[in-house]
Amino acid sequence: MQYFAARSLQLEHYGKRTLASGLVFLALITAAFIACATQRTATGSQKAFIEMISVHGGSFRMGGPGESGHVNELPAHQGTLQTFLLGQYEVTQGQYFEITGMRPSSCKTNPENPDPEAGWLTLPVEMVSWYEALAFCNKLSVKEKLKPFYRINGSVNPDDWGAVPEDEDATPWIVELISGANGYRLPTEAEWEYAARGGVHSKDHKYAGSNDPDHVSWYYDNSGTKSHEVGKKAHNELSLYDMSGNVMEWCWDWDSSYAVDASGDPVGPSGLYKVIRGGGWSYAADYGLVTYRHANYPYYRAVNLGFRVARSL
Repeated sequence: MQYFAARSLQLEHYGKRTLASGLVFLALITAAFIACATQRTATGSQKAFIEMISVHGGSFRMGGPGESGHVNELPAHQGTLQTFLLGQYEVTQGQYFEITGMRPSSCKTNPENPDPEAGWLTLPVEMVSWYEALAFCNKLSVKEKLKPFYRINGSVNPDDWGAVPEDEDATPWIVELISGANGYRLPTEAEWEYAARGGVHSKDHKYAGSNDPDHVSWYYDNSGTKSHEVGKKAHNELSLYDMSGNVMEWCWDWDSSYAVDASGDPVGPSGLYKVIRGGGWSYAADYGLVTYRHANYPYYRAVNLGFRVARSL
């Protein structure tokens, strides 16, 4: 397995502005975001803040031998999952800003919409650590009056969790899962692969929705070395977009080798690295294969690494 060198990178926060310029900027961003967030469908119904796809449960063959030939895809084993919800798109910069008030991403220009005031809203968020993805999930759950999925330092409120761990010397957050929670969370690795394969509708494609990566993903050879607006490539059998490439995606699990007798939805023991799935705009096409596995420290951030959210039913 290839591990990427961890590096400490500073989150971008808004600096101090005059009251007037700050209000003007906030008004412009709010108006642009509302225009996107409240887009109506052909039937006139208002779209959800996060559009979720119901992934019907079932059994599938997880792992390799995959096209990439990496031994960490072995052994292939049976997985069985319950029905769950998964974000149709990767979390966007606009959604992340709306919930957290921060713009950490490095890619700021949208190749499909160069408008500097609104184009960035629909790019996938990146430069977000695994810890920060959990905080987003709980903040969004609270906003939508759902039961938060994670508890850290005795609280479900990320404002009480303390400083986000930034490196290996920082005290890691100890995460408790809340029984019966219906709030947002990261998908497990098994959920991610099952959904990328197309769930019960799978056609056994090598990539998420096709055997041709150009149809369904942004990767090094076709991305122009930048991220792209979510949902601009073809979707897979479940109408999920960008699972084989735009930005890579955090999963819940600790990284570990597949067990010979693995079944159900194993999430791995505790360890050093968290699982990352999917391809990215700066990597070769084989990173987007539905079996490809990689991982990094939970405090790691990268210009090609984001996430999508899930919910239990």
